[in-house]
Amino acid sequence: MLRVLLRHARPGMVLSLPIFHPRARDIVLLRAGVELDAQHIAKLRELRIRETWIHYPQFSTIEQYVSPAVHEACHYVTHTISDALENARSNAHARLDYYRYKRAISQLLEKFAAHPVAALFVQDIGDDGEPAIRHASTVCLLSLLMGLKLDFYLVRERARLAPHLATDISNLGVGAMLADVGMMHLDPDTLRRWNTHADENDPAWRAHVLRGFAMVRDQVEPSAAAVVLHHHQSFAGDGFPKVRRRTEEPLPLHAREIHIFARIAAAADLFARLRHPAHAPGSDDLKTPSIPVARALKTILSSPLRERLDPVVFMALMTVCPPYPPGTLVRLSNAVEGVVTQWHPEDPCRPTVETLVDFAHTSRAQERPQRFILRRSHDLFITHADGIDVSNDNFYPAVPGEFDLSRVSRMMRNRAEELEQAAHPAKPDADAGPALPGTPVAE
Repeated sequence: MLRVLLRHARPGMVLSLPIFHPRARDIVLLRAGVELDAQHIAKLRELRIRETWIHYPQFSTIEQYVSPAVHEACHYVTHTISDALENARSNAHARLDYYRYKRAISQLLEKFAAHPVAALFVQDIGDDGEPAIRHASTVCLLSLLMGLKLDFYLVRERARLAPHLATDISNLGVGAMLADVGMMHLDPDTLRRWNTHADENDPAWRAHVLRGFAMVRDQVEPSAAAVVLHHHQSFAGDGFPKVRRRTEEPLPLHAREIHIFARIAAAADLFARLRHPAHAPGSDDLKTPSIPVARALKTILSSPLRERLDPVVFMALMTVCPPYPPGTLVRLSNAVEGVVTQWHPEDPCRPTVETLVDFAHTSRAQERPQRFILRRSHDLFITHADGIDVSNDNFYPAVPGEFDLSRVSRMMRNRAEELEQAAHPAKPDADAGPALPGTPVAE
């Protein structure tokens, strides 16, 4: 199995996964097992399908990272998001089908649980169709993946809930899918300014969180509404909206004042906006094309963006967004071309790469592949990924463990066990603090 960008697709390749219609996601354009021909490829390009998966025996081990069941569930969630945004666009006072949304999220979580390593590519599943739907899909799917990785952190951040309730992230998914619902009702001039300048200080654009919150507050659970209202809060305390307390002037929330679900969605939203700048209502991805994952992650690593995110949540983002996931076609600094077959979260830009030997049934079919384990060969690095120059986009841990979420998990679990043994505290059923602290203030 091999992931191939459509511009690299050739007649004779055999699909390993079905291809869905970008604007009618319950319609399968081509089923798995179909051999591509020139007409297929031309039609897929016309529909702006970005990539596909083809049968490739040499890389059968990559199949563990890709599950048709997960892809189908993700496409169903994307279809649900499309319906929700269209409903909101047509009527600001429309009733939201909260239970349908939550059911779609729950079904997807079941698929993730059954195929825990088969979700590395969901960030690109929503990468077609209308820009606003693409963005909402990416934010929703990434938020869920991070939520699953952060189960230990959710138990700590929602300490007044029983662990099985604290780790229930279905409302995180609902909130993330509706996070930008308020943008459906921004005026065209505001959207034009945003798509041109991406000015986060524009008061008219900032109003989308208040509009969205007004649309959902009585129709979804408070933790989901917190995502809609607070997904632009900053861990450093310089986000929005400002919140009026009883005795203080209105200020943004900061650090752990922000609901953990909103912190997770904030990381997904920032990554999605950096990688896909055109995924907003009224935008044009031909004028502002997407950038490689590695470039988006490296941008977040730099100040001041990194300080905007909860550091533990940021590590989860690094864990679910590999710069070069298995199946990526790459070129190394020694001019060798190959495919990423394994990646290492603790050093994400130094994956394992294996050379192609039987692509398109060439005369090299009997050659033995070469394997390059980049984390053991620091003189080598990736220069191109999927045909794009990424030689300046690689980043490496400044200190051992900088990106190691599993180490943080072990430390927190051990600390929790020590406290439990020492105190045996009672566990009331209320959530940890108010989901919506204070009163949001229009800016």
